[in-house]
Amino acid sequence: MDTQEMKNLIRKFNIYIEMNKDGQAYSDFKEGVNKGLDIAKYTFEDNLEKLSLSVPDEDPAEKIRDLESNFNQLLDGIALSKKPNCSEQRLDGVHTGFERSKKIFKEFIQESFLPENT
Repeated sequence: MDTQEMKNLIRKFNIYIEMNKDGQAYSDFKEGVNKGLDIAKYTFEDNLEKLSLSVPDEDPAEKIRDLESNFNQLLDGIALSKKPNCSEQRLDGVHTGFERSKKIFKEFIQESFLPENT
């Protein structure tokens, strides 16, 4: 995957994430969800090259499953600890944001990697 393809994928995924953020996060939980989505966005950006290299070129459905699994493992491996200024609701929101971003990622890669039905 060349640099321009990677930049395009990152830009496209960022759009997916931004569309799913709450523009008026008026609670700790909703702010946490937005934070979880941001963490997922940066995790994707930081690990895209590793994600794409770890999946051999095989049939598109298998590639999607492998990419989804690898991305989910990355998010599941992020350890969050309660910080002094972080409420329990915000921490729950971050976890919810992670789960939401997994669904967003699945939708994103299906659209990006499945051949068009013409």
